[in-house]
Amino acid sequence: MTLIGATMVSKISAGPDQVHLRLLATTDLHAHLLPFDYFTDTPTSGVGLAQLADLIRAARKNAPNTLLFDNGDTLQGTPLADATFAEVLPNGDPNPMIVAMNGLGFDAATLGNHDFDFGLDYLQMSLSAARFQLTLANVHQPDGSPFLPERTLLKRRVTDGSGREHELQVGITGVVPPQVAAWSKPSVDGKLRFSDMTMAAATQVAALRDEGADVVVVLAHSGLGQKDAAAGAENTASQIAALPGVDAVFAGHTHDLFSHPGEAGRAPLVQPGAYGSHLGLIDLILEPARDENRWSVKPAQSATPSLPARVQDQDPQSTHLLSDLPDVRSQVDEAHRITRTHVDRPLGHSAVPLETLFSTIAPCAATQVIADAQRAAALPLIAAHPELSDLPILSAAAPFRAGGRAGPENYTDIPAGDLKLRHAADLYIYPNSLCVLRINGAGLLQWLERSGSIYNQIDPTATEPQKLINHSFAPYNFDRITGLTYQIDVSQPPQTDPEGHHVDEAASRIRNLRFEDGRAVGPADEMLIVTNSYRAAGGGHFPSAAQAIMVKTSSISVRDAVAKYIAQSEQSLAPTVQPSFSLTPLGGVDLLFETGPAAEKHKNRQAQLGLRAIEEDEDKQGFTPFLLTL
Repeated sequence: MTLIGATMVSKISAGPDQVHLRLLATTDLHAHLLPFDYFTDTPTSGVGLAQLADLIRAARKNAPNTLLFDNGDTLQGTPLADATFAEVLPNGDPNPMIVAMNGLGFDAATLGNHDFDFGLDYLQMSLSAARFQLTLANVHQPDGSPFLPERTLLKRRVTDGSGREHELQVGITGVVPPQVAAWSKPSVDGKLRFSDMTMAAATQVAALRDEGADVVVVLAHSGLGQKDAAAGAENTASQIAALPGVDAVFAGHTHDLFSHPGEAGRAPLVQPGAYGSHLGLIDLILEPARDENRWSVKPAQSATPSLPARVQDQDPQSTHLLSDLPDVRSQVDEAHRITRTHVDRPLGHSAVPLETLFSTIAPCAATQVIADAQRAAALPLIAAHPELSDLPILSAAAPFRAGGRAGPENYTDIPAGDLKLRHAADLYIYPNSLCVLRINGAGLLQWLERSGSIYNQIDPTATEPQKLINHSFAPYNFDRITGLTYQIDVSQPPQTDPEGHHVDEAASRIRNLRFEDGRAVGPADEMLIVTNSYRAAGGGHFPSAAQAIMVKTSSISVRDAVAKYIAQSEQSLAPTVQPSFSLTPLGGVDLLFETGPAAEKHKNRQAQLGLRAIEEDEDKQGFTPFLLTL
């Protein structure tokens, strides 16, 4: 056995006529290049492509026939991406993520949905510097021509167990969720067409086989999904792994960790987390087939190795990372410097902490600022439609960094004091545009039911504390809607699972839904709701949002609206936190509420919410547990 990071991976020994081919992949890096948290301006550990380079080198060391891929969502996600968009590329310098990928010797890559967030010009400028192959099977221009090559055939010299060389042809294709057409509509509408992932992959896999591919790999920027997923589904990696002719699949998009070694009728399938926390690994053994011009491909193992957590006590510029690539290191250091300067611009001041550590059990100041900023930016847009003047105006805001699959460090925790641009980016991490929808009470109720699925179902008769939060649910899908008051009854089952699939359409958790003036919200009542372009398109599996009437879209991003709102505040921010949602009392049931370790320093907030510290739970996975009596 060979130790790679924190994961034991078996060393593969190829026979005299066998070829051991190792496939490595990153996914959902989201512009995490260095192990540095630009939101807090401090070094971190366990993330970043530069830190993952150590693991890539280790995986290559005992496998001379190795290919390295990236599975998309690479160019957006941290202030490094924002600074690259605003300053690096406009200055004529290459995208630092692409620079690092070139230096590390990536062989091929596909795109993810967030790679379209900054628009096609930014995307194409970034990709123009790539020295690796790019492929995307299910995205085409209006005339039918592919946006990127639909497939690519890599020719590589490999050695077998006896040291003899062979030429191997490795076919690569990639796919991205077709929902990008809606999620990034301002950027792609009329410019690109998106089709079903499984069908597109099947077509390109067959073409690669016809062109002589010995091995076929699919880079599926898609979660595992259901094997019977309908056409056009967002997550179809499991379907793709069952396609004839596929030898290996790397999944992504949902930030999960998954590894399946493959079996009859199903190729090995690996999903290596996000942010550079893990590396995807699939080992294949190739043996000569009866046809001497072909190889028989057999899976040997699959894994998601990770580096042990390391505490970085200095700025990444002074660490060893990428030190063997001095040209790359120099460009990365400069991008890092530009980013820190970019996000250090002053905006204003806050009289109160802005944190999301308790945002899933009670309304908080952080989401109130987002909701207020959205509403302020939308009012001039709504004023242009006098026929809408009598409709209530609501605002939907989610705590983007509030635990979930990203773990216990994934929380916003901005202390009272001066606010800078990095704090606005911390509150709102995506470049989504502002939208105003017209929706009725029935649609609003479904919206809230989906958000309320973040909670586990609680048994009021149980005597032992039960975990309240389902950490598999992405917190950016927990919309709190201001302009309303409502309760969430967690003793009832959720309508959906974390991925948005309906598990009980008749389930109902939302109680006492009222406008802020106390009027009950009826199914036919109409209102306006300010939200973002991702949610307006149904992103996060909110079909009622997609079915609502679009009143107005704006070129301004919600994050820019938040920054402007902070900068234009004449006094220190002290948001009045609207009551909006609360949890229905259950007669004194003890619940286990798990949040980030930073919650321990917010004693006043703990007291306000009636939280009681308890002994650490062995199964807490790094979260800090509290008791909450409901």
